[in-house]
Amino acid sequence: MPIASDFPQSISETFTATREQIVLPGGASYLVRRDDYPNPICIWNYHPEWEIHFIPHASGFAYVGDYIGPFRPGHLMLTGTNLPHNWITPGAPEIPGRDMVLQFDADALIGVRAICPEFDVLHRLKPLAQRGIEVLGPDAFAVGAKLLELHAVGHRGGLGLFLEILQDIEAASQKRLLASEHFLSVYNQVSDRRHRRIDQAIQILQSDPGAQMHEVAEQVGFEPSAFSRAFRRLTGMNFSDYSRSVRVWRARTLLAETETTITDICFEAGFNNLSNFNRYFRMETGLTPRAYRKAARIRAKSVITGLSLKQA
Repeated sequence: MPIASDFPQSISETFTATREQIVLPGGASYLVRRDDYPNPICIWNYHPEWEIHFIPHASGFAYVGDYIGPFRPGHLMLTGTNLPHNWITPGAPEIPGRDMVLQFDADALIGVRAICPEFDVLHRLKPLAQRGIEVLGPDAFAVGAKLLELHAVGHRGGLGLFLEILQDIEAASQKRLLASEHFLSVYNQVSDRRHRRIDQAIQILQSDPGAQMHEVAEQVGFEPSAFSRAFRRLTGMNFSDYSRSVRVWRARTLLAETETTITDICFEAGFNNLSNFNRYFRMETGLTPRAYRKAARIRAKSVITGLSLKQA
């Protein structure tokens, strides 16, 4: 995660996000949906509405304000008004239904708490939501399960469940704030070309993990030195480290889902030689490529066996 001094100090240097336009269903207090990944709206974005974001099964990197960190299955986060955010799974070609999203106009609901006192929970959460709240441990899975249930119910009869989700986030015993106070004091919401170009660079890396920095910089219209600074400022990682993570992620997918030889996977994932591939793969996963493939096959076999037992 970048320290405060790494983040832009002036409005002219601030990397800004794209505003997402959210339209709530007529007569509804909230919008709940499930999104595939990648998705055209899965970019560095902000919006006035609050968002509760649950990722049941995937892993990757979460970006909230100036916070950057890994997420794992069962990840649950609440982002407040105009707090920029994004969730990236490097190297993933497609993850159906990766994101469960609940969005709502918190300020409007806070305004009716005199009539509906249950919405006072939003007033209490507001100072925390400004920085983003991550719910951890069993509480995250419990709230996530209710979010999945709310998606199944839709808007008819779901208001009580919606309120339960908010109350459970407030009551969660394990949670933490993400964006720094410094970020909130300097962030400006006006869209910026540099920010969009870095997001484009990330998409290029996902489709071509072996791309070199000067090649990506040229494609998005940056001089390499300016691109390197901008990339680190936005992602919190230098280009080489991020590129390596994407390449390892691609290799993990190929090892788990194909019969391609490890040597071929090494080069298809963008590595130049087996020695570097084995070393970096073990750094990222704690396993050799061969051991990872074996573990993935054991898991796949157990899933198939479980499905067969259910169908019997």
